[in-house]
Amino acid sequence: MAVSVHSMLNPDVCTCSPDLRRAVIDKLGFLKNASENSRELLRQGLRSEGLVEGREISPLRYSSGMFGVVARGAVKVYRFVGDDEIVIFDVLGPGDWFLYGDSVRDGPRLYLYPDQLTTLTTSCVLTMDRGRLDPLLKADPVVMAAFFEAMSDRLARSNERFVRFMAFPADHRLAYLLGILLGKGPSRIGHPGLIPFNLTRKDLASMAGLTLETVSRILTTWEDEGVVRSGRGWVQIVKLEELNRRSYLTEV
Repeated sequence: MAVSVHSMLNPDVCTCSPDLRRAVIDKLGFLKNASENSRELLRQGLRSEGLVEGREISPLRYSSGMFGVVARGAVKVYRFVGDDEIVIFDVLGPGDWFLYGDSVRDGPRLYLYPDQLTTLTTSCVLTMDRGRLDPLLKADPVVMAAFFEAMSDRLARSNERFVRFMAFPADHRLAYLLGILLGKGPSRIGHPGLIPFNLTRKDLASMAGLTLETVSRILTTWEDEGVVRSGRGWVQIVKLEELNRRSYLTEV
C-alpha cells in the first residue's frame, strides 16, 4: 500500500528517547561553555511531551512562563497582528528553542517567539517552567550571558530579514520562503525537494505576507513550468536552482 505524502510528513508516533533528549540539549548553542553541572540541571529540568498534530503548546500551565526546545517534529509560531487576526511568524524544527514570560508577574515580557505555538506535525517537545530556568541561569553567569546574547541575536536577525523581505515582489518572496522552509528539516528518501512538514497554501500566504489568491496563482504557474509540485498541505521543489534564480534574495 502506497504511503501518502501527508502520512509520511506526519507520523502517528514521535518518541523522544533519552539519547535524543541529551543530544538536543547538548547542541544548544548557549551551552557551549557551560559547566557540566549546568548541563545536567537542564537535562533534569526539561520534560518530554509527545504532541499530536495541531496541539497547542499552551503557556497556561506555566503561569510564570516557559522555556522549550523542539526535539523532533515541527512547530508553527503564530503572531497576533490585530483583533482576532494572526499570521505564521516562523516554523521551528529540531534544536530550535523558544521562551515565554508573563509580563504581569515578571515585568518585561521575554519572548523569543511570540505569541502562540502549535504543533505542525506529531512532535516531541522539551519544556520547562521558567521558574526552574531562572535559578540555573543565575547560578552560571557564563550561561546567562550566552543565553540572552543568543536570544537577542536571533530576534535581531529575524527582524532584519523580515523588514528586507517584505520589500520584494510577491513571487520573489514566495520563492525565497520555500527555499528557507526546505532547509528547516531532514530530506525525505525518495522525495528530494519535499518541504518536510505540512503547510497549506493559506499558511504560506500568511508567512509571506501575501493573499491566498496570490500564492495559489504563483504556485499554479510554477507547477505548469515544472518548478514545483504541490498537493493537500505539501509542496515539493522539483527544480531548486530555478526557484533560487526567481527569488533574487540571496543577500537576505
